[in-house]
Formats: sequence, structure tokens, C-alpha cells
Amino acid sequence: MAITLAIPHGYLMQLPWLAMRDVYEVRERPSRMYSWSALVTAQILIEIPLNILVSSLIFCCWYWTSGFDTARAGFMALVIIVSFPLYFQTLSQSLAAFAPSAEIAGILFSFLFNFAILFNGVIQPFSQMGWWRWCVTFWRGT
Repeated sequence: MAITLAIPHGYLMQLPWLAMRDVYEVRERPSRMYSWSALVTAQILIEIPLNILVSSLIFCCWYWTSGFDTARAGFMALVIIVSFPLYFQTLSQSLAAFAPSAEIAGILFSFLFNFAILFNGVIQPFSQMGWWRWCVTFWRGT
């Protein structure tokens, strides 16, 4: 469910980012009111509380209604579900930061996000992952 919502939500986050970037380039950079790093930090930090709230709501609606138990695996599922929007939000905004227009940013985001989903093991079985299998076993610690 979160993957199907990630791409449209990424597109929706790019438009305010590009509007703020245009305001920064026209008004704030010449006046040297604040730096580019302050804009980037503020844009990313302002999305974190809402992402945590919505991700927790998705977790509560999905996890226990599916019949999963309340154990350590539930906490790890919550951590993964909360960190996933932070991942695609950062990817979306970083691509919007260096793209010249909204169309190019959208094309880059959809290509790179689909590339990440294709090669992370969700679509590809573990036995056919090749070099990526080493990465998965390294991060799992097994």
C-alpha cells in the first residue's frame, strides 16, 4: 500500500519544492537572507512529523488488522514503514533540487524509484539477486 502511494506523493512534494526554489533563487539568494543549506534542511525537516504521523496511521490500520502478533517483529515493521516515506521524500526532493523543471524532476523520480524497487528484492527473488544477495546478507548480519 505504501509503495503505491509513494510515487504520487513524491510528485506532489516536488511542486512546492520547486516553487520554494524559485522564490529562493529570485529573492533570497540576492539578498543573502539565508543559505541554500538552510532551505534544504527546512524543507526536509518540515515533512518529517507529518510522515511519521501518517506512517504510524498506516501501520495501525494495516498491521493488527492483518492478524500479525504484537512482538519484536511488529516494532521492526513500524520502523520500516516509518522510514520508507522518509526515503522517498528525500529522493524526491533531492531530484527536484537539481532538476531544471517539474517535468524533468518527475521523470527522474519515477525512473530512479522504479529502479530501486526493481532491484531491492521485492520483485526479484532472493535466489536470483546475484551480487545484491551479498548486500542483503551483510545488512542482515547472517
